[in-house]
Amino acid sequence: MRFVTRALATAALSSRPWVTARALSIGTVAASRHSTVGMSEFSHPLPGGILVKEHELSVPLDHEDPSGECLTLFVREVVKAEKQSDKLPYLLFLQGGPGFPAPRVSAPPSGWMKSALEKHRVLLLDQRGTGRSTPATPQHITAMGDPARQAEYLALFRADAIVKDCELVRSVVAGGEKLSLLGQSYGGFCILSYLSFFPASIERALFTCGLAPVGQPIDDVYRATFRRMEQRNARFYRRYPGDIELVRSLARTLDAAPADLPRGGRLTARRFLQLGLLLGSESGLETLHDLLELARAPGAPDNALPELFLVGVENAQAAFETNPIYWLLHESIYCDGAGSASGWAAERVQASLGPAWDYRTRLAEGDPPIFLTGEMVYSWMGEDYAGLRALKPAAELLARKADWPELYRPSELGTGEARCAALMSYDDIYVERQYSEATAGMLRWCRTWVSNEFQHSGLRDQGARVFEKLLAMAKGEVEY
Repeated sequence: MRFVTRALATAALSSRPWVTARALSIGTVAASRHSTVGMSEFSHPLPGGILVKEHELSVPLDHEDPSGECLTLFVREVVKAEKQSDKLPYLLFLQGGPGFPAPRVSAPPSGWMKSALEKHRVLLLDQRGTGRSTPATPQHITAMGDPARQAEYLALFRADAIVKDCELVRSVVAGGEKLSLLGQSYGGFCILSYLSFFPASIERALFTCGLAPVGQPIDDVYRATFRRMEQRNARFYRRYPGDIELVRSLARTLDAAPADLPRGGRLTARRFLQLGLLLGSESGLETLHDLLELARAPGAPDNALPELFLVGVENAQAAFETNPIYWLLHESIYCDGAGSASGWAAERVQASLGPAWDYRTRLAEGDPPIFLTGEMVYSWMGEDYAGLRALKPAAELLARKADWPELYRPSELGTGEARCAALMSYDDIYVERQYSEATAGMLRWCRTWVSNEFQHSGLRDQGARVFEKLLAMAKGEVEY
């Protein structure tokens, strides 16, 4: 459920005195040695009149084994300087992904954060495996041991573990106060897990394009996603009809002879078509078109693609390698309980859709347009992406894993007291809107805002407006 807000560096903090927090007892999230927290003082005021504090918590790798291995969890707390001493509610932001850190703080703040800071202390969590929390990079994962050990380790990085981390954050950083939550895309999936396991911990929950398809079989999820991608491809080609033959020409060239990429990967036709991932944001059609036109840049040697184009493709797809959780665990976010192995579902569903989704049937000039794919992940990425090759055996084990723990409890979703509000993009290519509407119906109290004004990136594109309206909806000040 990919959407990562633009990262901006924050100022360095002045000091890092270490303190020890009190012992905890939070249901299954207990054990005093996991509540030790490293905490900085607030920074000096940054432009925009904000203060920033850093927290580092030691949390169990496996919350079912609190005496075992530990991870570091990083949280950044942001507050307006003039409100530093005020008793403000906490708003915890959960990032999209899976596998991406929280946004970094801009100074002065902008977008949704500027609005949130008027009435909240904002907590920015680097979910386990991301950012300044204990990482799950290729370097770190391969050092864990053999593929079986790697897969066992990575299986503990899903939403069911993330929300137990959040409970420790709530107790240690927020003093046990109820939290308000803002979840973008996969962050909303995590909110649903939080509402399932710890409903009493949440005051309000705001979803931006992130109501998970609770109870939907994974193959049905991908069939819906491919249908949305057909529509988005059609929109792209209507806007840029000249790109129909350009995409075809590039696919034909790469099918015959994959190109070597600067950082060691191979640009095959199938990898090239993954650039359709760009089409899910407000500016995605232009971003993709601008990248494709670099393939026409002059000066390349005979039978070679321009270096600018190859570097551009590599940059556009870099997050697959820097944040491998997205590839390794993406399909598992739809595996809810025992017997739910993913088995490379997107690959299986695409193959079942016939010639329309087989680019090799459309390589001749004048054939129907070739479809670009979306957020799907594939087994062959462990061959085409240099940074993923060492992780392919572990990825195969995770794809076959069938004993996943549950992610959601519909009975709890239907009885919780938290006030919820959700923005849904009408033709979202990442999170199927019809399934999101069904999930909203499972919640006891959820107001919905369905709009074709926004793409999946609505929180980034019009953050203040989206946040303020959802908050007002959750408070009961407006209905829609």
